[in-house]
Amino acid sequence: MGTMKTMRRTAKKHKEKRDQRARDEKSRLNVEMQAAARDERANRRENLSKEKLVAGDSSPRTLRIKQMAELNRMWKKNRKDFCEKYGHPDQKSNRSFVEKPFGSAYVDCDTSLPSNIVSLALVDENKILFACSGIAMERLPMTNPEVTIVVTSKRLVEEFKEIRNRDDKVKVEVRFPGKKNICVDGLLGLYDKYIAFVTCFYYSDPCKIHVDEHQMYRDLKPEYLRPNSVEAVGRAFSSGTLMSAKGQIYLPTSGSHEGHLMYSNCAITEAGLGGPVVTKTGRFIGLNIDCDTKDNSTLILPWELLMERLVYFEKYSPNSTNYREYTLPKDLFSVVPPGHWNTVKYLTSMGYPEPPPLVLETGGKLCDKFEEDFGDLYGYKGLDYNLWCRGTEELVFSKLRTEVLRKLCRRVVLLTSYNGDMRSFACTGYIIKWHKKGTPVILTSASLIRSLNNEDTIDEKLKIAVFLPPNQHATGTLELYHLDYNIAVISVQKRMHCVQPENIFHEEKGRKKVVALGREVKDGLLMGTIGVVAKLPMDGPSKLNCKDLKLSTCKIKKAGIGGPLVNFIDGSYAGMNFYDGTTKTPYLPRHIIAKVLSATDLPSQIKGMSQPTNITNVSVKKRSPVRGKYKRINRSGTSIVKNRWPVPKPYWYHPLFDVSEPA
Repeated sequence: MGTMKTMRRTAKKHKEKRDQRARDEKSRLNVEMQAAARDERANRRENLSKEKLVAGDSSPRTLRIKQMAELNRMWKKNRKDFCEKYGHPDQKSNRSFVEKPFGSAYVDCDTSLPSNIVSLALVDENKILFACSGIAMERLPMTNPEVTIVVTSKRLVEEFKEIRNRDDKVKVEVRFPGKKNICVDGLLGLYDKYIAFVTCFYYSDPCKIHVDEHQMYRDLKPEYLRPNSVEAVGRAFSSGTLMSAKGQIYLPTSGSHEGHLMYSNCAITEAGLGGPVVTKTGRFIGLNIDCDTKDNSTLILPWELLMERLVYFEKYSPNSTNYREYTLPKDLFSVVPPGHWNTVKYLTSMGYPEPPPLVLETGGKLCDKFEEDFGDLYGYKGLDYNLWCRGTEELVFSKLRTEVLRKLCRRVVLLTSYNGDMRSFACTGYIIKWHKKGTPVILTSASLIRSLNNEDTIDEKLKIAVFLPPNQHATGTLELYHLDYNIAVISVQKRMHCVQPENIFHEEKGRKKVVALGREVKDGLLMGTIGVVAKLPMDGPSKLNCKDLKLSTCKIKKAGIGGPLVNFIDGSYAGMNFYDGTTKTPYLPRHIIAKVLSATDLPSQIKGMSQPTNITNVSVKKRSPVRGKYKRINRSGTSIVKNRWPVPKPYWYHPLFDVSEPA
């Protein structure tokens, strides 16, 4: 009995030892498996870190950092390409200039003379490249009281154009006389074949200039033809010393120079150009406009002719109250401001006018341009900037239904016409189904293809570019145009994917709440603004005289021309928008457009036709705005009253020079 108990206890102890060994082995295996798993994870992390290190990634934030670095590289490349395309063609030169004195120190006979003579220099990074003199003029009635006008020789402009380079950092500095020896920046403005204007935003209060009444060579006193009877005066830029060289005036031979210019044998250098020629008593005779250091001869513009030129310049200086029709006559020119060569060349390539003098360099802005946004902005995948800083506070696209917004994004396109490399026009188009065969075409404004010289004709040489974001680009072909209703139909040479054209050739119930859409010109962002169909007349006189136009309270800009006006509920087409600069938006109703287009076929679908078709003379019933009845166009096919479709032209504005602020 005792032996059996002992055997059972021994078997129990052996079983406990076996279980303990099994548990230990299991625990050891678990520890080894966990260690192996840790080692494997560590190896994966190490390999991934090496891969990221090779790819330039070393932290969780590197993806965003890499994107920012890529954007910086892209922006730098775009900036480099921009400078290569629009930058000044000349590279930086190693030109040197040494200012040469002439004559002797001027002995003051008239206390007003020294305060009016200033010195000017062309400076590139503190290096003087040219220096001459100038005269601070007494203010004319229209001159802005905050500026000082300095008149000098045209030679300053010639030297500026010659030394201008790709960096475009050459500037004009003006040194005024006095104890403080003040030096301020000067702005080159207007010039002609004799003189140039330099404007300084510095109040120098120039004295009145005493002029000899007999300075014209027809009334010239005989005493001025004697040796040492006159003095050519100039001021050195570096030292501010007033220098003079004595001589006499002699008359030019017949036909040698127009405008009764005079000569003197005063031996001056470039430092005296732009300075005055005075009598012994300090009275002004004329302005030194050119010199020949070899022959010691100086060309003089008499003071009477100089004053005539100043009054003529004043009419075109930036003191006008309206820049909308600003143009220069053939005998006046302006200088592209230093540091703005790229900007001006880019703007002119976009079809915009060159800025008037002083407007661009003093912070003026271009109004009524195609790049102006309106309403709410809606982006697309792939944009490289934030839209929070653009657009207005109006919320449009968040209020539209998702399916409506998706359809509109696939129908609204950006259209741009080019005359060679120069942009002619930019607007918005809407993809519709043609009433025959359902071919997708683009409906837009005929302003896209009108001639810039004659708005009653089209320019068939224009190239049309079509852009549907995010990345679909195509070349457009003009199919049809109706100049009286300002309608154009564009087809594309290649098929565009994921578009949803709308059929506008059936009746659709109009709604009061509408949305005006357009594409932003630079990046193709979708722009939208909400309004209602208005029954009230326009706030002001409109240049659009088409009687079939309706109004909405949507506020658009030029880029919205040709864009759709859609119903807010379902996004159906309500009409084509136009822009006249008023607070309301004129639009051509859908049923008018459908009637005009349904009476013809696309030339591309007719054999033997390749030219765009003018459907202006197609007979269409017009609704009478008074009686609500229909009336036909006359038998010749042309309307009795021709509709005009002018587009507001871009113009420059600056509050310092312009009284009327743009809307």
